[in-house]
Amino acid sequence: MAVTFNSRLADYVTHRKDGISMNEELPLELRLSRLTVQSLRNLCDTHDVEGYSNLVKDHLVDHMLESIDSEVLEDFCEAQEEIYFVENMAKAIKWSASKKIVHLEPDSDETIVNATFSLRRSDGYEVYNIRFVNQTTDDIATSCECQEAREKRYFCPHQMAVLVRCFGEGLFDVDDWTGPMTNEAEDLIAANVLRKKRR
Repeated sequence: MAVTFNSRLADYVTHRKDGISMNEELPLELRLSRLTVQSLRNLCDTHDVEGYSNLVKDHLVDHMLESIDSEVLEDFCEAQEEIYFVENMAKAIKWSASKKIVHLEPDSDETIVNATFSLRRSDGYEVYNIRFVNQTTDDIATSCECQEAREKRYFCPHQMAVLVRCFGEGLFDVDDWTGPMTNEAEDLIAANVLRKKRR
């Protein structure tokens, strides 16, 4: 019996509970599985792939890997990840301004940051513990308890909010940050966080 994509994903996530290493290359299958079924189907439609419309997500990902050039898939994933990053960075900048939402532990510094993200929702509170570990200048490992970080391996909006707070409080410098960042997100941070800090 063939191994399904879900079991490969589960194995990958299980063996990486130590946090997300920012320089780690994620498998293309995992990157595709993080995207919505609709965006995957749109890509299939754009590239005239046949036989995809009734496939469940796991089989759709496998079908795409067989039917579409891997370079095209890589470019598509990169574009979708950049959109995700910029959209969530805008939320994170707003959240990071509130010490009620993002609380940094007093002993946090440039080598280790422990924080709590707590946001009131209509159905209660959303609370996550977040950690950044920066033992070298080449890589930063991060962790968050949310589903996006645990299962999809995203640098989630909660981690982004903690990162922005760290920039605002001078724990990290944008130029020294080796974790995920896009030019657009860096511009958002410069305009909304660092500019206010300099005033």
